[in-house]
Amino acid sequence: MTIEIPAGPIEDRPAGFRDSGEQAAVLRDALTAAGVELGSYEGSIIEWLSRWEWATVATIASWVARAATAQEPAPAIALPDRFNAAPAEVDRHLRRILAEDIYLRYQQAIGGAAVHEAAEDARKWADDADVPGSPLPSQAVKGWHGAADHIDPAKDGGPYPSQLQCSEHDGGFGPCPGAPGCTPKEN
Repeated sequence: MTIEIPAGPIEDRPAGFRDSGEQAAVLRDALTAAGVELGSYEGSIIEWLSRWEWATVATIASWVARAATAQEPAPAIALPDRFNAAPAEVDRHLRRILAEDIYLRYQQAIGGAAVHEAAEDARKWADDADVPGSPLPSQAVKGWHGAADHIDPAKDGGPYPSQLQCSEHDGGFGPCPGAPGCTPKEN
């Protein structure tokens, strides 16, 4: 479902209801699309604004979007080769074009799906091992189910990763010791 933001002057109160999570995403997306780099305090202001009614949030997002289109367009950012880019090149590109909190949510969406799939595989393995005559004790099988539930985001295992991962430190992907604030920006 696409959320419509008024593209021109608003004559009537925008109708509808969005939960605060959607409203925060609308505000962050509008600001990010306008090229606004957000600090942690600004993130708290977005969270505060997201608790207002939809009409207010839609109006603010509309102002940001319209102000951004009134400016000269930003120079194009060189994209990595989409067929031959190394993971580190993709990471650097995404870190240049996305706010760190947006990039973390992106990593969490991908990581959460992968961890959920791994947890499902562990449950299936445990179910297959839980048969009469199996060399595994039933306690070990129950342990696998408990471990799968512990890591699975769908079972309150928490988001994965919980911290931004990047390729800028120690020659590989790992938790970013510079977050927030180590993301290189194009000038």
